[in-house]
Amino acid sequence: MINPFAARGRARRTWPRVRTVLQQAGWTLEEVVTGSPQEAEARARAAGGAWDVVVAVGGDGTSHWVINGLLRADSPPPLALIPEGTANDFARSLGIPLSPIAAARALGRAVRRRVDVGEVNGRYYATISGVGFDAEVARRVNRWPRWIRGTAVYVAGILITLATYRPVEVTLVVDGSSRRVRLYLLAAANTNWYGGGMYMAPHARIDDGLLAVVYATDLTPLQTLRVLPSVFSGRHLLHPKVAHTTARTVQVDSATPLAIHADGEVVGTVPASFRVIPQALDVLVPAPSAGDAR
Repeated sequence: MINPFAARGRARRTWPRVRTVLQQAGWTLEEVVTGSPQEAEARARAAGGAWDVVVAVGGDGTSHWVINGLLRADSPPPLALIPEGTANDFARSLGIPLSPIAAARALGRAVRRRVDVGEVNGRYYATISGVGFDAEVARRVNRWPRWIRGTAVYVAGILITLATYRPVEVTLVVDGSSRRVRLYLLAAANTNWYGGGMYMAPHARIDDGLLAVVYATDLTPLQTLRVLPSVFSGRHLLHPKVAHTTARTVQVDSATPLAIHADGEVVGTVPASFRVIPQALDVLVPAPSAGDAR
């Protein structure tokens, strides 16, 4: 399933080489070039019983829509990823090579793995969903032409959003425990990375049946600029205004209509209800090497 718009059309241009690699490995392929995210979801939903594997060629946005189709299908097949998008953090979390050709070669010796997914307000997500500052960044970035790749586009969005964004008073409920906080952002993470390599949730595990929750309270724009570089190493968790935990459910509500993102796709506004769905999705990942302890 090829997203022709992913990464300024790179997914479409890369596909012939990927197809050759897969055919040389013995794959029989039916090509589906999607015209919209909604079509990708609908075609994935129809895949149950029709295809042995669904191969998603694109980035995290492509995976988001395909997964939402697969998890609504009868007897869904496993998902394979060829990462060629603005952000490819789901593939990164699964140990899939970020080179599309290397990822295609790895599929020749792939194994099945069962992983968790997150859900927010009825939408499934593979990587991270959240509300607040990062969702406002996603809303802004998704309106831009995709002429910048990967992390750079998100950093640009962050710097522009800083000029107007302020923390919001919210009700935060984590596994039934409620509190009022001035929220800057909250991430309910199924995986470690988002935004093209930002290490938002170092404590996330994709198969532990939990969401890794990270939330920041009442950061000023200057404090945000200071803490931002540490997101790439995970050291932002050491900041006194950044908290982290794990949970099965999280709810966020406020009088201010904060945006919600999931896998970088804007999916509505608060109230937001997050939960983890353990072992919900079959994926194909590279087979462990002889020295791999996993």
